[in-house]
Amino acid sequence: MTSVTHWSHYEKNAAIALELATLGYPVTFMTGGLLQEDVSNLHPNIKFSAMLGPDAGLREEDIQTWLSLPAGRDRELFIEKKIFIDTLPDGQESEQVQFRQFRKRYGNKKPLIFLHDQAATGHYPVLLGGPGIRPDASVGISLSPLSFDSNDTFPFRLEGVPRTGPDAKEVHRKAYQAYYEDKYVKELNEYWWAQLRNMGVARDTIPPMLHAMNSLSDYLVTLGIPQFEFPRSDLRPNVLFCGALKKVGKMGAKEPELPPWWNDIAQAKKEGKKIIAVSQGTAETNLEHLVLPTLEALKDREDVLVIATFVVAEPEDIPNLVVPGNVRVAKFVPYDQLLPLVDVLVSNGGYGAVLHALRLGIPMVVAGMGQEKETTNSIIEWSGVGINLKVRDPGTERLAAAVATVLEDPAYNTKVKELSREFDKYDVGQVFDEVIQEIVQNWKNRALPFRQEL
Repeated sequence: MTSVTHWSHYEKNAAIALELATLGYPVTFMTGGLLQEDVSNLHPNIKFSAMLGPDAGLREEDIQTWLSLPAGRDRELFIEKKIFIDTLPDGQESEQVQFRQFRKRYGNKKPLIFLHDQAATGHYPVLLGGPGIRPDASVGISLSPLSFDSNDTFPFRLEGVPRTGPDAKEVHRKAYQAYYEDKYVKELNEYWWAQLRNMGVARDTIPPMLHAMNSLSDYLVTLGIPQFEFPRSDLRPNVLFCGALKKVGKMGAKEPELPPWWNDIAQAKKEGKKIIAVSQGTAETNLEHLVLPTLEALKDREDVLVIATFVVAEPEDIPNLVVPGNVRVAKFVPYDQLLPLVDVLVSNGGYGAVLHALRLGIPMVVAGMGQEKETTNSIIEWSGVGINLKVRDPGTERLAAAVATVLEDPAYNTKVKELSREFDKYDVGQVFDEVIQEIVQNWKNRALPFRQEL
């Protein structure tokens, strides 16, 4: 099993590994060396294996270049090339070392099953016919909305709820045509194709990178529920939803210390106030885009208590920070403990936080761009569980109005509670266990897993 080293990916993949280890499966967990201690403390059935290359796929000079670029598409293109494509050779060799060791020890007496974070791209050359050992079955793990190309949706990362009328497919087709002609998308995919061919992939056509991440593995297990995805008539049959993780973070570690103002939340609720949580997330970390404007937008409301988490800095290290009387601040508060107390979440739309809020029945106000956020936030808009402000930095007036609407209009609470109940039908560990058991049975019967023709 493998995960990219970024914490937001690692914590979710580690939670899945822990589910499997608890069920008795032996797991070799590959990720960056800086997470060795965390992995080693997960469970006796989990063995750490270090990915080759720099941790997180970035050298110091890469990090400095990335930080020097303004938020936007140039910055995103740079980081995607570095993390997803430049890491392909090291990722592949890290995995092939483990595959060779497995075959040397067991030959064909046991099935080799590989679970991989879809963002850990080292496995894709083999799946596309390149040299190396191909496992008996590969299970991709999706931690974001589905990124398949589909006749029924707009391209992944494009803002917009899909059309449903008689011209829908034609509208979507034209959107894909324009999307793949976009200079940033073309540059990313041409870089991806060139790297794969350098690694021995000889096929005439190779799928675009984001489509490949969802389509190459024998199975794809995705966090989420079908009701929180755009409907697709062309979804392949071995895409499985697994709901949401009930706990993420440092598994097995003691609970982090809560801030000194923690009891203010209970007092505020006792007084009938609504609790508003706001956080910028771990990827788009400029506090001036969302967190600080939210504090300003809500500072005069006496009927709310705002909890702001900064993630990247302690409050005392933020220049010129003014904390209104109805606001409490911290670098970090565990969502496992905070979100059950919250009435509205203000977020940039990171998929993990969104699913956590959905599972608990919390409506949202979202404003974010980049990574998966345009798609996630469009699904929030389409499903009726929150308001999508459709920009990175919406400003105080729009934030104030959106929070007021979500608090006052019962339709948002009704819809999010409806979706929350759907999560009760899923158990992450059980879904992965059933996939593995199906693979083992097919292996015993010498039946090939489902493999998509691309």
